[in-house]
Amino acid sequence: MPELPEVETVRRQLAGVLPGAVFLSLDLVEPAMLRDCSAEELEKCLPGLRVEQVARLGKFLLLRLSGADLQQPYYLTLHLGMTGQLLLHRRAAPALGPHSRFWFRLQKEGGDKKGGQRFALEFRDIRKFGRLHFTQGRPAPRLAQLGPDAWQGEWDADYLRQRIKARKAPLKAFLLDQRQLSGIGNIYADEILWWAGLSPLRPAGSLKPEEVARLATEIRRVLGEGVRLLGCSISDFVDTQGNPGAFQEWLRAYGRHGERCFRCGKELRRTIVAGRGTCYCPTCQG
Repeated sequence: MPELPEVETVRRQLAGVLPGAVFLSLDLVEPAMLRDCSAEELEKCLPGLRVEQVARLGKFLLLRLSGADLQQPYYLTLHLGMTGQLLLHRRAAPALGPHSRFWFRLQKEGGDKKGGQRFALEFRDIRKFGRLHFTQGRPAPRLAQLGPDAWQGEWDADYLRQRIKARKAPLKAFLLDQRQLSGIGNIYADEILWWAGLSPLRPAGSLKPEEVARLATEIRRVLGEGVRLLGCSISDFVDTQGNPGAFQEWLRAYGRHGERCFRCGKELRRTIVAGRGTCYCPTCQG
């Protein structure tokens, strides 16, 4: 599943292209992936809207849209689900594949003599677990349930200390809870805990102040490395040009059960935490 670094990689690339572009039409809509609107509403209201900003909160992309007669902006809120991809195409005409779910045609002023540069944005998703919300006045309502952004949000070790106080749930389950911090998923949770030297099985409330401080540091650092390396492409993730990231070459814990720990040399183990496969070192993750 694309996590914060993967979504941030896509956001940065879209932010270099989409602002100022106007939606011309939708050549494909997947109703099963829509939320907070109908296919008819999206097809009627989206054409003519201009992209003003491409933002992100956790694993969600937010496109703020404006129109000439609008008192309130519209928002496209996108979640890539497990296998979703957002791809930019230089040609606006559809070249639909078997897993294309949405195809948006856009135009940006300047470029050719016909008055603008036309291109397409494709939302491709094998499993159709991705979501597209179309709302007016504010982004998708579900975002109100999210905690601060795990990488760039306004939080610190004191925030974590208050949130984990007296919690008996495993530490990894706490990291995966999007109500606490938004954007951390299975891969980065394993990596964060390995670098912090903390067991995913420990009750979250058992951490000492110095351990909470170390965890806070590693959350931002590991996510920052994921962004720097353009995401993790173990399975389906590619950027808007179809290129994989490189974070998978940097992994120290996730998916390495049965291999030797890079830190102490002992064998890594696999267990289940919060329904997710979890890899850790039982020797050096106290």
